[in-house]
Amino acid sequence: MQPLCTGRCINEYAHILISFIMSSNRPNVLLTAFALVGLFTPVGVAAAYEIQPEFVMYHDPEFDIVADTKRLDERLLPLWREVLLRPEVDHQRQAAEAIAQAAESGYPGMEIAQEDLHELLTTAVDPAARCAAARALIAIDARSSADALYEASRQYDSQLRQIVEPALASWEYTPIRDVWRSRVRDPQTNRRELLLALQGLARCQDADVTDALLEIVHSGDRPSDVRLNAARAAGAGTDRGLEPQVDLLLQLSATRVLHKLCVVALLSRHDSETARNQLTNLARDVEPTVAEQALGRLFDIDPQLVIPLVDEARMNLDPKVRRRAADAYVALPTPGRVAILSELLNDVHPDVRGSIREDLFALAAQPELDDAVRESALVVLDGDIWRGQEQASLLLGALDHEPAAARMIELLNSDRSEVEISTGWGLRMLAVSETLPDLLAHAQRRTIDRREGRSTNGLDEQIAHLFELFAIMQYDPAEELLREYVPKPSPAIAMGYFSRGAAIWTLGHFHAGKPDQGLADQLLERLNDTADVFNSELDIAWQMSAISLGRMHAELPPSALHTRLMSSFMHDPVAYAIRWAILQITGEEIPTPPAIVRGMTGWFLEPLNDAPLPESGSEDALD
Repeated sequence: MQPLCTGRCINEYAHILISFIMSSNRPNVLLTAFALVGLFTPVGVAAAYEIQPEFVMYHDPEFDIVADTKRLDERLLPLWREVLLRPEVDHQRQAAEAIAQAAESGYPGMEIAQEDLHELLTTAVDPAARCAAARALIAIDARSSADALYEASRQYDSQLRQIVEPALASWEYTPIRDVWRSRVRDPQTNRRELLLALQGLARCQDADVTDALLEIVHSGDRPSDVRLNAARAAGAGTDRGLEPQVDLLLQLSATRVLHKLCVVALLSRHDSETARNQLTNLARDVEPTVAEQALGRLFDIDPQLVIPLVDEARMNLDPKVRRRAADAYVALPTPGRVAILSELLNDVHPDVRGSIREDLFALAAQPELDDAVRESALVVLDGDIWRGQEQASLLLGALDHEPAAARMIELLNSDRSEVEISTGWGLRMLAVSETLPDLLAHAQRRTIDRREGRSTNGLDEQIAHLFELFAIMQYDPAEELLREYVPKPSPAIAMGYFSRGAAIWTLGHFHAGKPDQGLADQLLERLNDTADVFNSELDIAWQMSAISLGRMHAELPPSALHTRLMSSFMHDPVAYAIRWAILQITGEEIPTPPAIVRGMTGWFLEPLNDAPLPESGSEDALD
């Protein structure tokens, strides 16, 4: 199943569901909600992969891009500090909130307000101002104010404790542990503050209140999130002796998902033979969340413990369980296990198949496994499942496995855009000279399709990768086709954003150091094209035209490039390309402009300027 959404919405939905899970005592609700979390959350592997079908043209030439820097108007912080010391409580709160927001947004220098924030924390009469001061002190990492934060958290309300205590836990502030222990022992402690204590004790691996923690774990009238956090705290506090508690939970007549999760938490540091057996039984549980966590703990103890469970786990409907099974084979690989791992290149979950591709690429670096990786990937490539075709194309392209070229050519006409793109990139990585005539014929046919309105979703990227291959291999017979992509697009036909850029970039390689006046005139026209509704490829055409003009050392009218540079934003990719082209053609080195210093406006209080401030809430460069 494909993920239902990506990015920020995944995290928001997952947090909502997890909160719902932990506040429920109903088994059917727990099962349903845990299943939903699996749909909304990634498998847990790194989201950024090494193997990506990127374009060479964006890195040839490589520009030293100057990154923007962040700096607030230097008058803002003194103004906010002054307000912190004034008697108006609402302004105090707003000033502290502004400092916290600036620090959390990455603007440097906020730490000089620590003394003023410290003063506000200890003297404020308004709870909101006090909370804002605490948040700001934490945002600037004011660890020397930990004593004051601790005293304020004890003296004032729960809202302040919710802000302060997680920070004190992360700072490993020892004095607060006695407070957490007292809360755990007190049956009247409210749920929110008990959770703070449990999470703090787990972080510091405190074992002084293990008995009280276990009492909470076994209490049937406590909320699920409290019991699970108590189990985590107890498990974090000791590495032995909790196996009998596990048996008590597992022997209940109505063992629930919560109990099993508590078991895994209790055993989070245990590695006795009994603990291993208990975890092994849970690793086979029908509830995927339980199985996944148990497998993870077994893997941490010894990957060999997971090996007997792999066959069952890799067939699980939950992607996280399948990934746990794969982890064991990746940690303890053999040629036979590589073949089984390669089957997961077809996995329905994108994180699983993508991470397996990366694992196989790494395993191929071991000489005894290299042949197995390549042969297994070829089997997947020869299959009829598009997911495996995509991943195998990327893997074999990255491995430069030339025997894969013939099958990749067959897959260029896939009805899946993912395969269209991956095979185009794979063939560019393989760079097999014998394939060039077939690839040119394919590009010619697909260009006709594009002109006749028969384009497909992945066609643009695919053709661009093939054009880049023609540049790398200096395949001159492709020039006639490439030149078709240079003219300004007609209102009825778009030649493809990446395809057009790659065609122009490739022509520059064909004529490197050998000016072609007709082509140079065309590229100068493209560089000076103005925006219109039909020219969607404008920015990449500008950039690649400038690069190709520089690469061929084109003979241009005096100041043509300088004039065009004047109309470009100084840190736009086009400006970098034009400065590079001027250097190639004339030898004149135009210095890269300094970094743009960006600030933020829209604060609750800002200094008056002779000129009006930018529109509220916008970002603007500061002079």
